[in-house]
Amino acid sequence: MSRDPIKCMQKALDTFRERNKVYGDNYHQHGRVMMALFKEGVNLQTIEDYNRFGIVNMMVAKLTRYCQGWPKPHEDSVHDLGVYSFMLQALDNEYQDDNF
Repeated sequence: MSRDPIKCMQKALDTFRERNKVYGDNYHQHGRVMMALFKEGVNLQTIEDYNRFGIVNMMVAKLTRYCQGWPKPHEDSVHDLGVYSFMLQALDNEYQDDNF
């Protein structure tokens, strides 16, 4: 592994170019999707709020990445969505136990 900053930056650029071929400029779509999902905005006050929102954010990222490659399937994104779904369920269960 190189410690040369220039080589590290080049490797990061290579990774970006590789991922961009698969996902396109997905990062330009993410905000639109989040605004559509949270029309009233988001009020995050507790650690639990941030934890749950963080998982939803990751799910949206994976779903929009999947859609950027349509119609080609992207198994990694599907697997990640499944894992994040169960993580969110666990957080929701903890939240419900503590608040309702």
